[in-house]
Amino acid sequence: MASNRLQTAFARMSDRERMMVVGGAALVSMVLVMLIASMATRKVDFLRERVELNNEALADVIELAPDYLRNRREEKAIDEQLTRAANTSLQSTLLGISKEVRFELKYLDAGGTQTVRMSDYIKFANSTEILAELTKKTSKAKKRRRKKKRKDKDKDERQVFMASIEVIFDRVPDSALFQFLAKVDSHPDALFGTSLDIRRDSPNHEHFKAKLKVGQFRYGKLEQ
Repeated sequence: MASNRLQTAFARMSDRERMMVVGGAALVSMVLVMLIASMATRKVDFLRERVELNNEALADVIELAPDYLRNRREEKAIDEQLTRAANTSLQSTLLGISKEVRFELKYLDAGGTQTVRMSDYIKFANSTEILAELTKKTSKAKKRRRKKKRKDKDKDERQVFMASIEVIFDRVPDSALFQFLAKVDSHPDALFGTSLDIRRDSPNHEHFKAKLKVGQFRYGKLEQ
């Protein structure tokens, strides 16, 4: 019905009016086409920029992925070391290492030797536990902790401590001490010596007394 009225109105127009209407309609159509084309072009350009940015980001991810995975493995290994150390006494660990070291003990008076374990010729002293400034908390970390379960919260509150102990050797030969140091250096719990004092005050110059201070980082909690 409306179309019939438009046709009737258009038929009653003069030639000039018809040209103006047709021209106006053509102009409006052209403007609409240009507007749609402009919007489509902008959308395509936007999508093209997003694709380029995503490609660059993907290239960066591919390039950095090996380093990231290596760092994650190292972080996991360190976390396992600190956790394992927190559940084991440092003295017990060193005592276990000393049981693996054997040497020939010479007796000057009898003129003989005897195979002994190093664990029978060491003792421990000056055990300490010091907070290491390695763990820093941030406000974001605190907000995340509020959303976690109690178990995860306890884990986040752990601090890194350095436990140290002094190992005293009595009548131990050089080779046995070096073997002990090598086992400490290669131990999976990342033990490390901080100081070594050697004295030869025995008539048998193949044996000596020594003090070795050993340190180890571990998880713990700072008591308030």
